[in-house]
This record gives sequence, C-alpha cells and structure tokens, in this order.
Amino acid sequence: MAVALITGCSSGFGEAMALAFADRGYRVVATMRRPEAAPDSLRNLAAARPDAIVLAALDVTDAAMRNAIIEQTLARFGQIDVLINNAGVGARGAFEDIPESQFRTMFETNLFGPLDLIRLALPHMRARGTGRIINVTSVAAFMKTPFMSAYCASKHALDAATAALNIETRGFGVRVVSVMPGPFKTALPQKSLDREASTPYAAAAAQFNTNFDGLEARAPDDISPVVEAALAAATDPEPQLRYPAGTEVVHILQPILQAVAPMEKIGLHLTGQA
Repeated sequence: MAVALITGCSSGFGEAMALAFADRGYRVVATMRRPEAAPDSLRNLAAARPDAIVLAALDVTDAAMRNAIIEQTLARFGQIDVLINNAGVGARGAFEDIPESQFRTMFETNLFGPLDLIRLALPHMRARGTGRIINVTSVAAFMKTPFMSAYCASKHALDAATAALNIETRGFGVRVVSVMPGPFKTALPQKSLDREASTPYAAAAAQFNTNFDGLEARAPDDISPVVEAALAAATDPEPQLRYPAGTEVVHILQPILQAVAPMEKIGLHLTGQA
C-alpha cells in the first residue's frame, strides 16, 4: 500500500487530508507538534486501525525532528509515496511594523521547513523512480494581499520553488505540485501571528481588517474541495502544477494561472524535456 506523510494534521486541512488518504487505502503518517492533543477523529482511527494511520510528532521548524520523521517513516513502512507539506502559519500586520524575527518565523514554517522535508524525501523517491510531493500554498501566493506581506511572500516563495522543482524531478518519476486553497473556515486565523498596526497605518489596516474579516466570515465551512484537490494532486497520472480550491477569489486567480502557464514550458525547454 502507498504511504502518505502529511504535516500539520492537528486540525483543518491536514486532519481532513489524513482521514481522506487513510480512507483511500493509504498508510498515513499524520504529523503535528503534539500528537497527544490530536483531534478525536485521528486518535480514534489510529486506535481502531493502527495499520492505516500513525500519529507522530513534528515541528517543521526543527531540523532534528524533520530528519527523524523521514527516518521513522522509512523504517516503519519502507517507502514514502506522497509527501504533503500542509503545516503553516499566517499573520497580518503592516510591513513596517513586523520585526525581522516574525518574518523569519513565517519563512521557517511556511518555506524552509517544507523545503528541507522535500530535500530529505527526494533521494528515496528518486531511487524508487516514483513519488508525489504536494505543497499546500495559498491563493495569497499570487494575490499579494496588503497587510499580509510576510505570509504572501512565504507562500509565493514556496509556489516558485514548487514550479522549479517539478521540472527538475519529473525525469525521475517524481512530481512536485501545489494545492492553492482560497478562504475556508479553519483554525488558521486563531493561530495567526497578527500585529496591531502603528498609527501611520492604523486607518488603512482597520479598513483592510474589516473587509478581510468579512471575507473570512463568508468562507465555507466545507473544506472538502481542498481535500479533493490534494487527492487529485496525489493520484492524477499527469498532474497539473497548481490545484486551486475554493470560491470567490479562486475564480479571480484563474486568468493569472493561465497567463503564467507558459513559464513551465520554458523550463522544460531549457532542460531538454520539451
């Protein structure tokens, strides 16, 4: 049976993906910072079907834990067929008010941690001649939302790395793609590293927060489109590079994705793959 390693499974997208992949017959390693506080849905499944899902500790910003989870997964199952980098953190705030430390925290979680997990899993996938790496980015990778500069920058960087890697690794049977959720009701806003805007930005930030809060209030509770996108990204014989998922702003994104699509052909041409 295929093995899926999924990060950020304590709630939201990660929790739902872990359940869905297990239901599809995958053996799932569902990671989170504190497995002892895992949601009931995952703890119950792990107790009933320990062959189907394993709950494991992983802080994606911790290099030793990143190495350990790859080694533990390979030691237990002998393979990693799908790696889903879902763990992430958000933040709102005026760029001028955000300290360097917060930018670094954002990039460690949303970019460097996922990239290192890819680096660790790639030799195994490449040797087997197969593998699928799915990075959960965001519509923010392209929307460049004001007062969310750190978040947008980290997701844009992950999207760019995904596109480049997909060309580098496809000759080995390994595809690297992204799932791009729009707004959904998840725990991300509650965990967001928000900072109150300083006086020069207060009025504009207040207007932004009012509008963005309204967008989040209208966001759907049903996160199944994101789960379905992840399943498609994992199983499509010829996967697309990006899988948008959601409503409203996702529809605005489609013309942008169509406009940048030829860039992949340039990369394939430069590497003699087209």
